[in-house]
This record gives sequence, structure tokens and C-alpha cells, in this order.
Amino acid sequence: MSYRLFEEEEHTRKYRLHRPNYPKQLFEHIINYYFNGNQTNEKIPLALDVECGNGQATIGLSLYCDRVIGIDASENQIAHAIEKDNIEYRCNKAEDLTFLESNSVDLITVATVLHWLNLELFVEEVKRVLKPNTGVLAIWTYGVRTLDNLNADVIHYEFDRIILFPYWNSRRWLCDDYYKLLLPLLPYKSTLVEYTIEQKIETSIGQYINSIETYSACQTYRKQEGEKAYQDLLKTFREKIIDTYIKTLNRTTNDETIDFNSIKLSISGLIRLYLMRKNDIH
Repeated sequence: MSYRLFEEEEHTRKYRLHRPNYPKQLFEHIINYYFNGNQTNEKIPLALDVECGNGQATIGLSLYCDRVIGIDASENQIAHAIEKDNIEYRCNKAEDLTFLESNSVDLITVATVLHWLNLELFVEEVKRVLKPNTGVLAIWTYGVRTLDNLNADVIHYEFDRIILFPYWNSRRWLCDDYYKLLLPLLPYKSTLVEYTIEQKIETSIGQYINSIETYSACQTYRKQEGEKAYQDLLKTFREKIIDTYIKTLNRTTNDETIDFNSIKLSISGLIRLYLMRKNDIH
């Protein structure tokens, strides 16, 4: 089975507004692999972005492709998708690509969602729809991210790994080792190339807290514990994070001249990218 955790209207709206985009370097690696390292102004004819959410990766792909199809099983995600002339969005499962002809797709991308898919069914569809010899499968995910303040990072770790632990779906932890447990299940392993990309996101406390709210574990906590408990949880977490950054500014939380939401911070982490090309050797 596949797992559907990002579907409610309010959640999908926040997902679009506050989930970070992917760095340019990631897409450049994909293009370089697709064109066998040759410098070219050509674009990839047709890309399929599976479980696209509301288009964080789809919009990046659109710069390098003539046409991109973004699919997601959630109608709300598709309803909030980022539009562009060369992007077509469809409400569709990744494990059922019957709307596509066999050997018709040049690139399939799976952006930080492989752990939610029924891999056996998905891989069979990948084998069917990718063009032979040239078609590329690109899969990526990010691991643990860290804040630029050690004390704040400890608070984040406690929130993410201890308080929210019972509310995470167990498949979420497959990301932490960059899908190493899933790699044996992928096709075209003889062509596999991997890249590790450093990403640093410059943001603010307000934006950071908003991104935390897009976690599936937060929404599960909200459903199980109720709105008041959820808001109290966020309020306590936000106050702890603000307190750590205020101390570095030699100010106090009683200082009314500070807009706490606008305090700057940075988040660092690694993205692991896997690239495979369709061939006769699985």
C-alpha cells in the first residue's frame, strides 16, 4: 500500500507556503546525467514528477524540460499546485500510470517520497513507461537537518525525535539513512550514480515554525490530542527556540522592540540523489 498523509485542505495550503524548494545543483546533476555529461541547450522532452505535492520539485524541473507532468494522489495537493505553462497536474497514484503509454517518458522523479510508495508496483510501472536506453529515474531525499544554534538544535531534536516520535509513521525513518534500505529494490542498479548535495536554507523563526507545522507528525498529533494540546505544544516549542536565539543577541524575551518571528536562522543538511538509466539489466 501507499501512505496518504498530506491531504487535508489546511495542511496542503501550509505545505505549499512553507515547504522549502530544492537547490539548482540537484537539477543540474539530473540534466548532466540525462545528457551523458554533454553540454547542451536541449531540454528533456517529457518528465513525470510522482507524488509531486504542490509542485516544489515540479516547478524546478520545468526549467529544464519541455513538458512536465506532476501527479499526486491528493486532490487538495493538486488544487494548490504551483502552475506554469509547461506543467500539467493530475490527481493520480504513482503505482498506476496507465494514463501513460509504454516507453513514453524521458525522466521520472521521486522527490523525498519514495518511502511512502508501494515500491513493487511503482517499479513495475517505471519499467513500463520509461523510454529504453535513454529514460532516467531520479530519486532523492534529505536526512537530518541542523540549526545554526547548538541549543536550538537540541530543542529541535527533542521535539522531532522524542515528543513527536509516537506520531510519526514508521516509514519516515527510512529517510534518515538516505534510503539505503530501499536501494536493493530499485531497478537498473548497474547504472546507479549517486550525489550528495549540501543545502543551507536561510530563513526566520516564523518561517521555520510554519515549516514545522507541515510535518505529518504534527498533524497526527493534532488529530489525536486535540487543537488546544497542539497549539500549546507549538507555543512551548516556539518560546524555547526564541529564547535560545534571543540570548545570542544579548536581549530578552521581554524586549518589545524585537519582532521574534523575523529573527534570522539557517538550516543545514544534505540531500542524497540517486540516478539510474533504463537498460536491459535490472
